[in-house]
Amino acid sequence: MPKPQAKTFLKGEVLFKEGDKGQVAYMIQSGTINIVKNIKGKRQILATLGPGEIFGEMAIISRSARVAGAEAASECTVLVLTARLILMLLKKSHPTVFHLTRVLASRLASADRAISESRSDNSWLTFCRILHMKHRILQTMPRGEDSPIGITLEDLSRDFSAITNAPQHEINRHIKSAIGFNMITVNKIGAQTYLSIINPDDFLIIAENLSGDINKFSGKVFLSDFMDIFDFSNLVDSNPEMIYKKIGVGEFPEDICVLHKESTSKWVEKKGEQFFREVKRKRKSIEELEGVEDIIFVDIGTLKQVFRQLGYYKLGILIAIAGDDAKKRILSVISSKIAAAITRDSRSSDAIDQSEADDVEEELIDLIREIKSSKTE
Repeated sequence: MPKPQAKTFLKGEVLFKEGDKGQVAYMIQSGTINIVKNIKGKRQILATLGPGEIFGEMAIISRSARVAGAEAASECTVLVLTARLILMLLKKSHPTVFHLTRVLASRLASADRAISESRSDNSWLTFCRILHMKHRILQTMPRGEDSPIGITLEDLSRDFSAITNAPQHEINRHIKSAIGFNMITVNKIGAQTYLSIINPDDFLIIAENLSGDINKFSGKVFLSDFMDIFDFSNLVDSNPEMIYKKIGVGEFPEDICVLHKESTSKWVEKKGEQFFREVKRKRKSIEELEGVEDIIFVDIGTLKQVFRQLGYYKLGILIAIAGDDAKKRILSVISSKIAAAITRDSRSSDAIDQSEADDVEEELIDLIREIKSSKTE
């Protein structure tokens, strides 16, 4: 394999332009490089790279034109990595990694061009479009043992900042707003934080509906200033069940209980008016709980804690033996990604050892009672 050649550029010199064909990539040995892009007729610096960083490889992998240009931010020396060298290194990795890298690079390149051409100066809508685009890529890419399991907060933040130059606090505000309006869920698995879109079909419609409010409140009230019932119950060291009771008996001021009109109207349409006229089923006390079917009487906050302690394997057993209502309750509490993984790997009720199932069911009830009791002490 031929050794990469070093090349020096003076400050301001152009290494390649946006739209050029990708013939080579570069690795910085010394100095800094600006990655630049023309957005709405204005030159924008998307990132400044330093020694050890590689750039320009995406155009080679995706076989597409460069989506951004590169200029020397200072006098710099780079190693020139040929297309042959880049592809040879990739092909030495697992075949699935090579295939997924090529597919993902190609789709991100086209999506990046589409976003740059059509996006407005609305940071919220740009954030939602990037998140939705990443969701679509994840859903359509070939599945394999090396496939990503979800959209990481780290990747989303990096890509959003690269395209918009937005600071991290703005990203955090958008994420909190999306969570508050029940558009996404956030789950931590190991060291990574993953984002999941709850309703992909309506996601961008809801985002556009909310956009007007975000623009109207800009500089005055941000959606991140709102909190949901669970956040509030944590703030006052209570639980959601108690807060709902106090709302139900009119002990909450009306002006702090607000619902977003557009989002709520869409939810009402889906549930149907009859849903809001139905008589709620009789509740059970902690002492009356007997098995998995009774989790329909347990608040979501408690169930989240219980399920975390039980783990995926035992949750799979509970899903296998649960009736329809209890199964829906379990799946509504855990994230869609985790639910998909558990239901895919779980066994049928006929394959479950009854003795093991009884033990798991007993542990479920014991944990619920333990957590509920600790909250009332």
